[in-house]
Order: sequence, then structure tokens, then C-alpha cells
Amino acid sequence: MKPLIGICANYTIDDSVGTKSGLGLPGQEWQVLADDYVKAIERSGGVPVILPVTDSPETLHPLLSVLNGVLFSGGSDIEPTYYGELPRPGLGEIDPKRDKHEIALIKKVLNETNLPVLGICRGSQLLNVAMGGTLYQDLQLERPEGMPHTLKHAPKYHPTHPAGVLPGSRLEAIFQTQELWVNSFNHQAVNKLGQGLKVTMTAPDGLVEGIEAPGERFVVAVQWHPEMMIDRHGEYLRLFEAFVQACCERVEV
Repeated sequence: MKPLIGICANYTIDDSVGTKSGLGLPGQEWQVLADDYVKAIERSGGVPVILPVTDSPETLHPLLSVLNGVLFSGGSDIEPTYYGELPRPGLGEIDPKRDKHEIALIKKVLNETNLPVLGICRGSQLLNVAMGGTLYQDLQLERPEGMPHTLKHAPKYHPTHPAGVLPGSRLEAIFQTQELWVNSFNHQAVNKLGQGLKVTMTAPDGLVEGIEAPGERFVVAVQWHPEMMIDRHGEYLRLFEAFVQACCERVEV
């Protein structure tokens, strides 16, 4: 049997998602997910299951006994009160409903299940916050000495800078290298590292590009977007293949 992989959706009150596409009407709220995530899981041998943002975090709990892994996807900024800070200049759009839902969901998954976890971009930040870490609310303002990381006009698949990969880490085992070129579309990133995590990828300016939890359980998160790169650079599919393989080990035969 193929493993069932839950992928967290975005939620937005911006009704232009529907009106501009002709799919909906003014006043509607939307749950959306980039197709890149779905393709990455499917091509790696998993069955993608899109997880909606629900009013009550408990609504999805019955699914956790059916799923074989959870992918926490990218999206809006996380409200800084979740890591003990007030909003500062540079903070982008936040989504309180998604924050409440996903903070509760990832804590449930981490603390009450043994499900493999993969985080991408916001998902990396979410993992760090859930483990007690903090974020840079805006890299340009709070880390002006660093290189640009918000390259909005670059092609989604284009690797723009190298990142060092920690020897002996899970990410090194996956990619079989200690330097990996990555794309860059983030204006936030890990600041203080959460408990029980280690930094396993860093940009040339020292910014955290990958984190993971030591041990046998697959808990890995990256700040960049490998799902956007797989059509042009097939080697980046290895991260999803490793994740799906970890999820396969939970499938009952």
C-alpha cells in the first residue's frame, strides 16, 4: 500500500482567489495549495491528502490515525505572539485562523504521534516555533548584514545560492553532499532555535536553511522550496522520496 501523506493547505479571506479565476463569488473564503506539493508527493510514491484549515483543531485528529505522514507547507507569516514577541516593522500578512489550527496540529503530531514530518518554508518556521524557537520577523530590517533572501522575480525552480549541509545529518544522507544550491523566497527565518532541533543547513551568511530532530524519527524542515525545483532539477525530489519512504515504514502490510 502507498502511504497517505497529509499536506496542510493555505487559508485566505481574499475573495479575489475566486473572482479573478472565475471559480467563485465575492465574499468567499478559500483553502488553496500549490500543485507543486501534490506533484512532489505523488512522484515520490505517496498519496497526497490535502488537509483543510478547520475552525476547531480537533476536527482533523481522527485523520492522524489514518495518515502515514504530514507535510507542513509554505504560506503567510506566523503571528509573533506565538513565540513571545510583539509585531515589529517588516512583519508581513498573518492568518490567525491558520496559525491557531497549525500550531495545535503540529504539536499534536510531534507530541502524541510518531508520524514523519516534513516542513517547507513556513513549515520550517512553524516547526521551530512549536518547539519554543523564535523567528526573524523581517530579514532585511533585522539582519541587514545578510544577503538578500527574498528573490521574488527569480524563476521558482532557479537555485540562487549555495547552502552548507552538516556532515552526518539526515539532509546530507539524503542529498549525498555537503553543499547544495537552493532557491530563495523567504523574508523570515529561524532566529533562536527550538528545543530538540539542530541546524543542518546554512546559507553563506549564516542564515538557517534546514533543521531536523536528531534520532530515528523523520522530522526535517527546509527554509527553501524543493517542490518548486523538481521539474527542472530532479535531484531535489530526493527529499520527498526520503520522506515518503519514512512514511512507508508506517504502512501496515
